[in-house]
Amino acid sequence: MGISTCKGIYEIIRRTLSMVNRNIVNHGEVVGYIVSKMLEYERVYTHAEIVNYTMVAMLHDIGMYREENIKNVADFENIVVWEHSVYGYLFLKYFTPLGNLADIVLYHHLAYKKLKTVESKHEHITECLALADQMDTYMQQKSGMMDKSYFINNVDVRFSRAALELFFKADARYGILKHLSDGSYKDEINELLDKFELNERERRAYLDMLVYTIDFRSEFTVIHTMSTVNFAQQLGRLMRLSSVDLKNLYYGALLHDLGKLAIPVEILESPGRLNDADMEIMRSHVTITREILDGIVDDAIRDIAARHHEKLDGSGYPAGLTEKDLTFPQQIVAVADILSALYGKRSYKESFDADKIKDILRSDADNGKISRRAVDCLMRNYDTIIKNYEKEKANTVGLYLMIKQKYDEIIPGFRALGNN
Repeated sequence: MGISTCKGIYEIIRRTLSMVNRNIVNHGEVVGYIVSKMLEYERVYTHAEIVNYTMVAMLHDIGMYREENIKNVADFENIVVWEHSVYGYLFLKYFTPLGNLADIVLYHHLAYKKLKTVESKHEHITECLALADQMDTYMQQKSGMMDKSYFINNVDVRFSRAALELFFKADARYGILKHLSDGSYKDEINELLDKFELNERERRAYLDMLVYTIDFRSEFTVIHTMSTVNFAQQLGRLMRLSSVDLKNLYYGALLHDLGKLAIPVEILESPGRLNDADMEIMRSHVTITREILDGIVDDAIRDIAARHHEKLDGSGYPAGLTEKDLTFPQQIVAVADILSALYGKRSYKESFDADKIKDILRSDADNGKISRRAVDCLMRNYDTIIKNYEKEKANTVGLYLMIKQKYDEIIPGFRALGNN
């Protein structure tokens, strides 16, 4: 698939999170670039280490995507510090391959004089991230201008002397500020990430993380996505799909609702029936999903994700495709998506009972809307499929709820530290 490198994975992350707030994405990339060049100058880190530290830096504000209507990242960074730092730390620790580096994000807003009192496994990297973060924040507030005297005057108080001296040396060698000014830094980031191959576990972990970011808009949608993946995988195995089809099935189901991050919360979480205009907006999520994935993942995965609302009789959307246009893996995910929607609790409904779910699925199959083969397999194995899902749900949803609990437990202590 087209996401074997870190560049491909990050491009999906970038496109998706840009739907929520492009300003936060841009800030993360500037910070990531500065950190990467500082570490490159030192010549003590492997390429893999620099890539991982750069990814941490680019995702350091991932907790900020929970907040709505942030137009000025620089102002927000200086006012609301710990909430997004703590949530970002937990998010990276439990949902990404970067878990052992998550403490870097936790302390990136702590002033240097306070950071020295904290035990951290990655003190130097945190100092570099904190400096890069404040540099971009400063430049945003000063229309792209950099006054080095501000940072020099705050050395050993807000910023690490070693980190600041390292930045000046790296800027002199690589022209960091020049590349930030002309935009060419983005090409350097892509080149850095493109040279780093990810294994299957790492790819899945990053994309799992992306799915969990949907929680920033809708908790119901996260659970729906995870159940759709589970149901699709179980059906695929029961129907003896090839290993290639099973892998495509997994990724297609996992990514099928990414576009919902672009849908307003009041529509996603509407407690009542949507009017025609709002329904049109809701339906646009499949087109947005396709746009996010196009040119990055294999076409087979993209089409599984983007065609889950098509029907065999041509009555689906967005393209009104028919059975001859839809592969069997695409048909399986369409059935899994419906099962997930019926079985799960949503903002506008409770979970349906087994008899009602079966009646609806049989009716859709009888009317030629969804795959008879997939529905028959589901009916034969319904109890086992649901039982297996509930076992896995205890782990996935349990982890998700545990993070929320941990956040509530530790945030008061960090708020007590104050801002900087």
